Amino acid sequence: MNNIAGKIRFLREEQGLSQRALAEASGISAAALSQLESEQSSPSVATLEKLADGLGKTVAAFFLDSVEDTDVEIFSLDDRIAVPLKGGSRFTPLTAQRRPAGFEPMLVRLEPAGKLDEALYGIRSAQVFVWVRRGRAVLEHAGREYEVHETQSAYYDARKPHNWRNPYNECCELLMVRSR
Repeated sequence: MNNIAGKIRFLREEQGLSQRALAEASGISAAALSQLESEQSSPSVATLEKLADGLGKTVAAFFLDSVEDTDVEIFSLDDRIAVPLKGGSRFTPLTAQRRPAGFEPMLVRLEPAGKLDEALYGIRSAQVFVWVRRGRAVLEHAGREYEVHETQSAYYDARKPHNWRNPYNECCELLMVRSR
């Protein structure tokens, strides 16, 4: 199952949840969830984070199929799906497929003028660590703005309203690790 809409529906139904129940647990509207599942809209990274929280899953669960049980997982970035999302961003899940830990790494690429979501948002995960792999970006957090440059990192409370955006002329890549 490669499409996000089908995977969201599958994971919701696997847990016996109605669209309304998942929407309430995730903090999004039932209409927005219906549009996602019917492929009328594409989710932002923020929406995927909210849905993952509501389902008790990792964001990577929307993109990765299960693999055989092993003690060590090694994979190449080239082997992972890079999913285009709205807002000029692209998401690549880096989470272990078989043994998700208490943290969830992901690589986010923001195009010029791109952002994670249209508005500030909060999620249930208490802490997020972000390292700017390439370029620079602006973190909007709790009423303040922070410019973060290549090789710099930021820790913040993701429960507070926040967003990442790229107001610059070059692409930027963020290694984002959120607590679970």
